[in-house]
Parts: sequence; C-alpha cells; structure tokens
Amino acid sequence: MKTNPLRTPPRWWAAASGGTGLIANAFLVLFYLTAQPWTGNAGDGWFGAANDVLVLIQYLALVPVVLGLGRLMDGDTRARVWTGIGLVAAVAVIVLQALLITGAMPFERQVVAVSLSAVLTMCWAGAISAAGTRTRTLPRTVTRLGRVVVIGLPIALGTFGIGALVTAVSGVSWAWAAGGIPGFVVWTLFPAWTLLLATAPSRPRDRPTADPGRR
Repeated sequence: MKTNPLRTPPRWWAAASGGTGLIANAFLVLFYLTAQPWTGNAGDGWFGAANDVLVLIQYLALVPVVLGLGRLMDGDTRARVWTGIGLVAAVAVIVLQALLITGAMPFERQVVAVSLSAVLTMCWAGAISAAGTRTRTLPRTVTRLGRVVVIGLPIALGTFGIGALVTAVSGVSWAWAAGGIPGFVVWTLFPAWTLLLATAPSRPRDRPTADPGRR
C-alpha cells in the first residue's frame, strides 16, 4: 500500500497550513474586489483583517511541516540548508504578521519584509521538492507542483514590476494590481502544494542507497 512520506502529525499540520492558506487567499480576493485599493480612497474592511489572521495561522502550521520534511531528508546537504532557510523565513512571516495584527507595525513598514519572507518560503518549497526528487522521498505530483511554484516566481515578480512601473509612469492606478495577478496565482499554488503534500502517497519505488546530496 502506498503511504504518505510524512509522519502523521506533520501531515496534519500540512493539511492545516494548506487549507488555511487557500481560505486566506479567498479572503484576499474578496478584499480586492470590495476595497479596490488602487482607487486611493478605499476602506480596509474586514476581509483584509481576516486574511492577515489566516496567513499567521497558515505559517504557524507550516513550521512543523518544514521541520518534518527536514527530518525526512536529513541526509541531503542542500535539503538541510533549505530547511534552515525555510524555517527562518516562516518564523519571520509569523512575527511580522503578529506585529501587523496587533498594530505594533504599520502595513507600509511590514509589507516589504513579509513579502520577501513569503517569497523565500516559496523558494524553499521548490528546493525541498527538488530534494524530494533526488532522494525519492516525495511523490512526483508534489515535486512537480513545487517546481511550478519556484518557476512562476520570477514571472510573477516581473509582471508586478511592470505593472508598478506603468502605474508610476502613466498614472494608471489599477496597473499594479493587474500586474500582481500572476503573483496571486503563485501565492495560491503554494498552499495548494502544502495541501497536496498532506494527501499524496509516497513514491512507489525504493529510496537510493547513496544520497547524492550527502557530502
């Protein structure tokens, strides 16, 4: 019988993180549809606040997943490095979201740091998926989606940069939001990857005897 590569508790955390993240993204869509922040006079509403809280919960649940995958691939050097990076980035998101929610840090000061930290966690997903391929510990569906996430990142950053530039140069207020659509897609694929990690069975083949990532 095919079994999930993660032990039961990390698998539950992966399901919690992925499911919460997808719900958070739904609230983010509702926020943009109702508040329309590109108009310049939009109110915040409760959709944005709900998204902030759910992202905090998403990343709290992600920490055991990062650690669980790190233990699963502890013989792979690059996986160990990326486990450290993913853990630091996830904790940074947690701290920054907590500061935002409590009012200790305004959104204007928090957004850049939390965005960079979130991007690092998505890079971690791509790197740990690659490690899962090398060590044959993760299902192909998981590793493929992880590669899609990390490949989509530069595309998303590029389109957002173009949209922001158009807004700055031409004054088209909604261009930055339109440019951010690919980024939202990638941001949605990340919790989908986590949820898939919780439900997918392990690869139907043996692990290699010699880990190519070991020094």
